[in-house]
Amino acid sequence: MTTANYFPESLLNIAEEQTVNTVHKAKELQVQAEEAANIHKLWEDVTSFMKRGWLLHLLDVIDKQQPLIKKMRADDHWTISSLDEINQIAQEQAAQIKPYKFPRDLETACQAANLPLDRDSAHPNYKFENGFFQLHIDNQKRIARLADYESPKLCELPADIGAIVEALQREHKRVFERKFNAKTFLKKLRKQYLDIVKKEKQTDGSSIPIRYITRRLGKNEKGFRTDEFLIDLSRLVEQDLTEIEGMKLDLQQTKDSNKGILIHIDNKRYIGSILFKKV
Repeated sequence: MTTANYFPESLLNIAEEQTVNTVHKAKELQVQAEEAANIHKLWEDVTSFMKRGWLLHLLDVIDKQQPLIKKMRADDHWTISSLDEINQIAQEQAAQIKPYKFPRDLETACQAANLPLDRDSAHPNYKFENGFFQLHIDNQKRIARLADYESPKLCELPADIGAIVEALQREHKRVFERKFNAKTFLKKLRKQYLDIVKKEKQTDGSSIPIRYITRRLGKNEKGFRTDEFLIDLSRLVEQDLTEIEGMKLDLQQTKDSNKGILIHIDNKRYIGSILFKKV
């Protein structure tokens, strides 16, 4: 059945033409909207870093956004002159930063945040929490790199002291300030152990590499972090709660730092394997 066409062909041609035109206009407006959002994000970052006095972060974001800033300059964007003024002041102030003051200023800021440096800290390498966290300062690039026992690169950021302290506080809270239930953790450890023993066709009581446990948890547990597991295991040892269902957890040492996990207790040692023995 043929549907009747109530419109003249000339009007249909106009409709098709307008469809094409409006598609092009929509794409043009979309590009403009994306650019406006990027400019807004740039100014959000600039404002935040100005308020915090993070000169190196401010210069870093301006440097990374140069393609956008060049486009703003070419378009004679109404905010470009203010951005240029901010950039000039930031460069002048950053040039006056005295590198020799950095160690003292960092120590003061960390003490104020209740994150004292370890005694063996020495610029450009700093340690926290008995060596668990390591901070390296790249003087030439003015970059700070934070790591821990299990994560060689927790974060990398411009070396503004306030930003470094915030990063340390964030990672310290994530790792050390979580709720811990020794019985729950031991139960989880026992289950993972038994699952691996079964998969490897071994018997209960066999020695299993600790990295088998962490790899399995990494695949099966959402949000799993090995450094958090390390601290939980350390707490379990400190609390001496190692018996479950008539079996006792036994942690076996290794000299291979790549295969082992360095438990964070007074008597630090690398744990390479675990097993459960009958009590």
